[in-house]
Amino acid sequence: MLRDRKSQGAKIRPCVSVLSLIKIFGFPINGFFLKGISGRMFKQKGKKKKFKIWIIIIGLLLILLLGILAAVVKFEGEKPVMEIEPVPGYVGADTTITGKAIDRKSGIRKLQVVLRQNDRDELLLEQEYLSDAGEEKSPRHQVPFSIQIDTRQLKIDDGPASMQISAWDHSWRHRFEGNRADIEADFFIDTRPPDIEVLSTSHNIYQGGSGLVIYRLSEVCDISGVYVGDDFFPGRSGYYPDDDLYLAFIALASHHGRDTQMHVHAKDLAGNTSRRGFYYRVLGRSFKTDTINISDAFLNMKLSEFYAMDGWPADADMVAQFLFVNKTLREKNNAAILGLGPKSEPRIYWQNMFGRLPNSAQQAGFADHRLYRYNGEIIDEATHLGIDLASVQQAPVPAANAGRVVIADYIGIYGNTVIIDHGFGLFSLYSHLSKTMVASGDMVSKDDIIGHTGTSGWAGGDHLHFSMIVNHVFVNPVEWWDASWIKHNITDKLDSVASQQE
Repeated sequence: MLRDRKSQGAKIRPCVSVLSLIKIFGFPINGFFLKGISGRMFKQKGKKKKFKIWIIIIGLLLILLLGILAAVVKFEGEKPVMEIEPVPGYVGADTTITGKAIDRKSGIRKLQVVLRQNDRDELLLEQEYLSDAGEEKSPRHQVPFSIQIDTRQLKIDDGPASMQISAWDHSWRHRFEGNRADIEADFFIDTRPPDIEVLSTSHNIYQGGSGLVIYRLSEVCDISGVYVGDDFFPGRSGYYPDDDLYLAFIALASHHGRDTQMHVHAKDLAGNTSRRGFYYRVLGRSFKTDTINISDAFLNMKLSEFYAMDGWPADADMVAQFLFVNKTLREKNNAAILGLGPKSEPRIYWQNMFGRLPNSAQQAGFADHRLYRYNGEIIDEATHLGIDLASVQQAPVPAANAGRVVIADYIGIYGNTVIIDHGFGLFSLYSHLSKTMVASGDMVSKDDIIGHTGTSGWAGGDHLHFSMIVNHVFVNPVEWWDASWIKHNITDKLDSVASQQE
């Protein structure tokens, strides 16, 4: 029996010390008690084992979930997006095309640009961009590019061609090549500059005067016209049935010298440029200098008319307020008026010489240099860019010639003003009116009443300020009142070129 108990004690080794204690303290021992203690011990061990298994299962599930999420990210299917500046329909000898490739998810991996003509492919760009490695520590989500097409260096012929721009991202799709996006642009390569033929012959122009140049282009051009010094006067087709013939009304500003250079300029749709000289002669003209005395009475009478103007120096003295009107506001108003050039219609509305205010006397001439004196001191100066004509008060003002009204409004120092477009960049201006009788958009004939003289704006007495404008330059109205000048400098040229086309 003792051997058996020892052998049992050997099998229930974790309980030996507990049983010994029980014997020492004299507690009764039976089989039921031993069975209960050993059962609780095995249950605790089983719970620990199950807990460990669940921990392993949850860990594996988390790893699996993270793997799935990583796979979803790496196998994303969104293609890159490419934005490029509008590719011209024509490409010249040296053209640059810019844009950018964008991929908001995995980033741009590779960019490639290929020029194609006939059966020839010319690689213009191939660049790879690393992700999470090397110098690139993060994906390139946006990659700008600039592609120069130098047709001479590439030995590309004039004619049709195309350019394909391709971008790949870092996605693992498509056998780890990534999502790919392509954009293709077709264009015509043209490296030959346009031919210019000047058809008008004699070009005599006075300082402050006007002129006309007629020329032919060999192809449609993006820009063409005549440079007079730094002033550019755009040419317009539409007068003749042949759309290759262009008219450019030109002007020589009163402050430009007799050494001013002139030439015809053209740039075709591919960016190729040409210039052609022509015979011209600049004739000098002198302009008067006047000194105008400014009184407090004049300032008190006129300055209040401009209180509502933007930038009005309300807290300044009358001299500062005078300078605001005479300089700052004058520059602003002139810029608005001279910006009308592009709105001119490509047709000639007018006929014969321009009219002037009937029964009027000239009070101030074109391009008079004015010095303004206040309390014996010269405080400002300006150039008078028109002719002042005075008749009776509120005299009716006739249109100088036929045209379309482009402005009938209040314009700062000019007051109530009417501006008429006579076509091809030629305008007439009528200002200081007491009231206007027409509206913008109205068509008028020569001698139609468009308003009445007055003192609105920067005027001290009732009169009409009359100006002529060629595109963006004020010119001498006297030329346009002269039937002989118009015949020799304008209409004879128009008729001569027309006869050559018959």
